[in-house]
Amino acid sequence: MQDPVKTPRKRRPRGSLTREQVVDAALALADGEGLDALTMPMLAHRLKCGVMTLYGYVNSKEDLLDAIAQRGLRDLRLPRPLPADATAILVVWGRALRLNLIEHPSLPMIFLSRAVIGPGILHGLEALLGPLARAGMPPAQGVHAVYAVLTYATGFVAWEIPRTRRQPQATYAGSWRREVANLPPAEVPFVAGVLDELPEVAGEEQFELGLAALTAGLAIKTG
Repeated sequence: MQDPVKTPRKRRPRGSLTREQVVDAALALADGEGLDALTMPMLAHRLKCGVMTLYGYVNSKEDLLDAIAQRGLRDLRLPRPLPADATAILVVWGRALRLNLIEHPSLPMIFLSRAVIGPGILHGLEALLGPLARAGMPPAQGVHAVYAVLTYATGFVAWEIPRTRRQPQATYAGSWRREVANLPPAEVPFVAGVLDELPEVAGEEQFELGLAALTAGLAIKTG
């Protein structure tokens, strides 16, 4: 029996792409299937173009990673107006950043592995330093405070995603219960006593605990 003739994959018309479309598609691919799935051939397949076509819009894979990191941050939503208090500004910044990183799970891995610097980063920083300065936190202190919150939120979400985002929190809780049950109670009496608390160490309550302590400490430093 003769093999059926394969239908050629239809290519998009020449010149029908933009850099923004390429970056948006790359971000969606990385968020949906993981950074390992973000290859130039896979991205070209999604966009129905040739791999070399992509290099007309991005200089390299590294350029693409930086671009999608900054694109993802555009979806970060801070309350407007921002609070008048410096500590409160840092708290709402941390909360908004965590939600943004959860929405775009590829971003924490990019930020932890690459020194992303570009216009999007600079504009975002400017949008925080001004309100912090008006709240009494000088820019030289404000920039360190902003990055203290940023690195905390990024690390926390990188910790949170595999534990309570890629699986139900009930599954994470069950893992704790099974491991504790496998040990004689006398070996881990304190751990056994907080078994109901352990599944919460990768969720909002834990994040808020750390954020409150961090921002309170930053406020003391600027006093």
